[in-house]
Amino acid sequence: GVVDGLEIQRAYTPISSASAEGHFDVLIKCYQNGLMSQYVESWRTGDTAFWRGPFGGFLYEPNKYGELLMLAAGTGLAPMVSILHSITDNAEDETFVTLVCCFKTFEGIYLKTFLQEQARFWNVRIFFVLSQETSSGQLPCSYREKTYFGRLGQELVRELVGSCRRQPFALVCGSLEFTKDMAKCLLCAGLAEDSYFLF
Repeated sequence: GVVDGLEIQRAYTPISSASAEGHFDVLIKCYQNGLMSQYVESWRTGDTAFWRGPFGGFLYEPNKYGELLMLAAGTGLAPMVSILHSITDNAEDETFVTLVCCFKTFEGIYLKTFLQEQARFWNVRIFFVLSQETSSGQLPCSYREKTYFGRLGQELVRELVGSCRRQPFALVCGSLEFTKDMAKCLLCAGLAEDSYFLF
């Protein structure tokens, strides 16, 4: 798009099911002073936006991994959503999933309804890590047992890896800092470098 005479572009990951026809959905976080955010917020029904792709280096294959450990921060949840769709839409796919969603606050969690629906599948566990909350007292009951407080760090990553039902392959997506930190945590938890993928 063009904002203030500047041509801008950003990479977004579709969150739609691969079986969706004729459309795709994306998760876009708008920032108050962001150039792309200004462009996105100017869209109206009937406007045309130009998209290209897909891009990316991770191709999910059903039943290739015994368990996926997904570590996502903020909009880093997006690639995990499309992979979750692939697994839960396919009755033949028996991959276990442990998804860890990191957000600042409970109110800031994206796609709550979708995540609650996915957590009902026999092979999906979803946890939340809230960095700016300190107590489960204000959370709905359905979130209390699966929510951690503070930042996702080495101790919790080790615990999550240990709780996996099968040897996990980890997927990590978030800020550059989050991704680097999680790579270190996964190595310390005993995963080899070829046992995780960094988006």
